[in-house]
Amino acid sequence: MNDMAGKVYLVGAGPGDPGLVTVKGLELIQKADCIVYDRLSAPELLSYAKEDCEFIYVGKADRHHTLLQEEINELLVTKAKEHACVVRLKGGDVYVFGRGGEEGAYLRDHGIKFGVVPGISSAIAGAAYAGIPVTHRGLATSFRVITAHNRLDQTTDMDFASMLDEKETLIFLMGLSKVGEIAEGLIQAGRSPMTPAAVISHATTSEQRTCVGILQDIERRVADAVLTSPAMIVIGDVVRLREQLQFFENQLLWGKRYLVPKIGRKPSRLAALLRAQGAFVQEVTVGEIAGIHALYGAAELADVDMFLFTSQNGVDCFMDNVFASKLDVRALGNAKIAAIGSKTAERLKNYGLRADFVPDQYHSDALVPQLKEYMQYTFGNDPFHSVSVWYPTAKNADDILMDDLVEICQCGRLNVYENKACTWNLQDGFSGYDGILFTCASSAERLFGDVSRQEIKELEKSTRLYAIGPKSREALEKAGASYVVEASKNTYEGLFHAVLEEGVL
Repeated sequence: MNDMAGKVYLVGAGPGDPGLVTVKGLELIQKADCIVYDRLSAPELLSYAKEDCEFIYVGKADRHHTLLQEEINELLVTKAKEHACVVRLKGGDVYVFGRGGEEGAYLRDHGIKFGVVPGISSAIAGAAYAGIPVTHRGLATSFRVITAHNRLDQTTDMDFASMLDEKETLIFLMGLSKVGEIAEGLIQAGRSPMTPAAVISHATTSEQRTCVGILQDIERRVADAVLTSPAMIVIGDVVRLREQLQFFENQLLWGKRYLVPKIGRKPSRLAALLRAQGAFVQEVTVGEIAGIHALYGAAELADVDMFLFTSQNGVDCFMDNVFASKLDVRALGNAKIAAIGSKTAERLKNYGLRADFVPDQYHSDALVPQLKEYMQYTFGNDPFHSVSVWYPTAKNADDILMDDLVEICQCGRLNVYENKACTWNLQDGFSGYDGILFTCASSAERLFGDVSRQEIKELEKSTRLYAIGPKSREALEKAGASYVVEASKNTYEGLFHAVLEEGVL
């Protein structure tokens, strides 16, 4: 083995739903210096990688290859000599028609250490998400997984005569273009034309579509449904259980499509809430968080009566500066801590800090009176002592809250991070979405910065615009929006419920 080279991990990403990746697989994605990934890997998983991680796409689709398999093998060896940890991220399971064995053997032959993290195969999970168990007492005692293409990506010579056991579920992968050939082959071999069959397209994702029929008519039904690859075929009596067991395609937001502009690379919690109800969510990063470094003295921190945190980013970047100052949470002394929003309060707990005050409402009109009442209750009305408050925030945040705070306390604004604009691209523009959800004013300004008022008027005819709070709504109205749905509670959960009320109820 080459002791100077890094290690390559062959990781199964699961069938499409990013939530189906294994814990160990996700840990390696977060650790990786380089990720070599397939078309079938959930793209959301890449956002968990380190900021300086190298990404290399080697996907294959309908015989169109970014790289040939031999070139991928060579690439893995090359990258192992450049990086300590290389992740080869493959859709489904590494060894179920994933050519992971070939990659592992090539690495071993070239002296490169490698490991394997199995993934959930679409053969099982894809059928389950369509409401089809691959085995079921009284219906199927076994299942067989068959590839419709060989190592040269040609149609395989399938032994249909060995597939006549009615108690065995047949699962064909990579065979969408061969549905008719497979059905005809089974019928010719002796399988009943009335045998139930299902074709599942984009299994376990929000774009999943399922077509059900029998061997005799499944080709016509698939053509009528215009299903697209990747797709899997399930044949056997277990298909009849779909009506009883389907759950994925019955969700509240199934078939809905939403666009979520976000700040930062990490997946947003809002997108996760929407996806959990079956929605297709496209996230687009329109800004990045950059910390602003500063050093604090123990004496100046000790003089602060209260710290006011309005965001999780504010908490993280402030604490980064505290640690950089060779201090820790003890330096905050007996100061009170106010957190705007439950998630901000939760982030404080990561540092061993508990918020003393979390207001019921978060917009400035309601926030300042609540803060004033809390400070009067906590610090009294001593005219000879003005309450000292530090307010860690974004450099490009507006001054509205700060202007109100100086009326009731001695407030010091700390610019601990900056919300920086970044380049972004939407290949298909804004069309095709049921709604666009804005979680901050800067997202609205950046997404619609070059969009005319007339274009926004046209967009509103087919797409609902949602705002998390007054500032986001005002930014949208300034851009030309005439009707914006504002969350009744200025949280991701509040925005999510606004979508439910508009889109479902």
